[in-house]
Amino acid sequence: MPWKETLYERPIKRPIDAQAREVIQAALAARRGEIPTPTEIVWHSHKPELVIRSKWISFIVRFTQETMVVDAELTLAAKMMATEANRRQAVQFIESVAQDLDL
Repeated sequence: MPWKETLYERPIKRPIDAQAREVIQAALAARRGEIPTPTEIVWHSHKPELVIRSKWISFIVRFTQETMVVDAELTLAAKMMATEANRRQAVQFIESVAQDLDL
């Protein structure tokens, strides 16, 4: 059973629609080299929710009309190795993408 923790929450400027999903997907694909492990990036089929999944940790990015919430699901090994610096780095990456896309 993975551990789940909320890493980050911020207001967004507009709701996430199909066009925004495509732009976010393209931005993440372009910046994939900044993610230190192999990942799979998947949008939920009917909810405004993006999952960045790797072997040890997954980031679930949930969008509401007003906010973006980033949760992390960690394996036991990842939880034991996760540091505050690692958490800050993940949040900085996600915030950077959000700022670049003016979300």
